[in-house]
Amino acid sequence: MAKKKGETYRCDECGLVVVVEDPCECDESCELVCCEVPMKQVKTAPKKAAAKASASKSKK
Repeated sequence: MAKKKGETYRCDECGLVVVVEDPCECDESCELVCCEVPMKQVKTAPKKAAAKASASKSKK
């Protein structure tokens, strides 16, 4: 499946996180692989929620 800018993928084996910067136009055979296992797409928090969480951590 084509990867879109901003999509985030995580390796369940080692925890590596990859964020797509340049979109691709690959067909269905395209996948990101780490530790010999396909990486899974993860949902990211909206920017406002992420910024709010970061701000509350820095206050502690």
